[in-house]
Amino acid sequence: MTYATATQLLDQFSAEEIAQRADQGIPRLVTAGMLATAAAGGSLSEYTQAEQDATLAALAVINNRLLDADSVINSYLATRYTLPLSTVPRVVMLIACDLARYALHDDQALEPITERYKDAIKRLKDMTSSQSSLGVDIAGNKPTVNDAAQMSSTTPVFRRDQGGFI
Repeated sequence: MTYATATQLLDQFSAEEIAQRADQGIPRLVTAGMLATAAAGGSLSEYTQAEQDATLAALAVINNRLLDADSVINSYLATRYTLPLSTVPRVVMLIACDLARYALHDDQALEPITERYKDAIKRLKDMTSSQSSLGVDIAGNKPTVNDAAQMSSTTPVFRRDQGGFI
């Protein structure tokens, strides 16, 4: 289960910006409209084969960056929450979009994009340290938390019948 989709990423940020960062070909063939159509599962039949191929390649790049973002989020949330989350709270979707956008910019991220990335990581750290929570979804469901005390029992090291302490 992914925390954000390509369509949500395009809605969250400028589709033109995402198209420019995801299209790695020269000359750039992918437009915002083509990428939005492909992300929504629409038909690209009105475009040339080269444009279709470039658009699908760009969409694959976006989906890979979203999967990378999921991995980062899971590495933080797994310490406190039961994964996979039954529902994805909006805050997690927003974090996934920020992480994917930063990854799409590689080493050329502008300062606002870098700041949003750092803020997303800080929010994840806060969620794992109980300083903030995932909240609830629209239906009022809360994610399952793994922070309860746990007991485990093994054979005691010191027992009376084996000449233990006493």
